[in-house]
Amino acid sequence: MNTKKQIIAILVLLILLAVMFIICGEEDNWICERGEWVKHGNPSAPMPTEQCGEEIFCTLEAKLCPDGSAVGRVGPNCDFAPCPE
Repeated sequence: MNTKKQIIAILVLLILLAVMFIICGEEDNWICERGEWVKHGNPSAPMPTEQCGEEIFCTLEAKLCPDGSAVGRVGPNCDFAPCPE
């Protein structure tokens, strides 16, 4: 009878460990900390190229270029994009 309890306890422990692994997810990824991408573990993916942290929203203004086209503002400083040459 004591052996059955030990086997049940081990099975319950293994199930709990499996559930924790599923919930916690991967340890190897990129994490956004204080506006910068920080390597966590050994991620297989390259560092993300999108901005980390607060999103910047630029006003919807346009600048007319000498060739007649128009360009809008782009981040991170919301400067006007360069005119085509």
